[in-house]
Amino acid sequence: MISLVIFLISGCFVKSLHPFYKENEVIYKRELTGNWEGNDSSTWKIEQGKKYAGLFKPDIPDNAYLITYTDKKGVAIFSVHLFQLDNRYFLDFYPEEVESTNDLMAIHLVPMHTVARVDFTPGKMVIQWYNEEWLINLFRQNKIRIAHEKVPMSEVKTGEDNFQVVLTASTDDLQKFMLKYIDDPNALKNDYSFELKKKN
Repeated sequence: MISLVIFLISGCFVKSLHPFYKENEVIYKRELTGNWEGNDSSTWKIEQGKKYAGLFKPDIPDNAYLITYTDKKGVAIFSVHLFQLDNRYFLDFYPEEVESTNDLMAIHLVPMHTVARVDFTPGKMVIQWYNEEWLINLFRQNKIRIAHEKVPMSEVKTGEDNFQVVLTASTDDLQKFMLKYIDDPNALKNDYSFELKKKN
């Protein structure tokens, strides 16, 4: 399994400037918190998120999760929101910190939302990200018209595949798109899947 940190920096996931969830749709399930181990030997520390309450006031718990992902290549911290569409659960990941990136590089990175399907049973969780290649193929086949930008992955390299797609659509339009393709078997058909088991 390739590092999730590398995926975030280089592309591969469906990315959006706007969240895939609406605030009133956010769900908090306490059973997701705790320490988890991935099938790639990664570790996932999932805690209840907190939000700023004001100067000199303690932060207050909210319905988000703070996920600290660690593998042999680095540590990444995310603010994550669980939400539901058509009776299926999804996670919206937003990077808070990637410890393997230096300050100068961090200044040049724009945080973006990614979305993953999540299925969970007691003690087990499967997280599958939406595949960017699948999304690009939909654009190439003129099957979708959702607002987006093509962003070059390198100023040095050239070629028709030297870009990432960043969705710029509103949350409403993002959810309409997800619902339209919610049963598409190719949307999650990729290597970006993590099977997690809860540690005692």
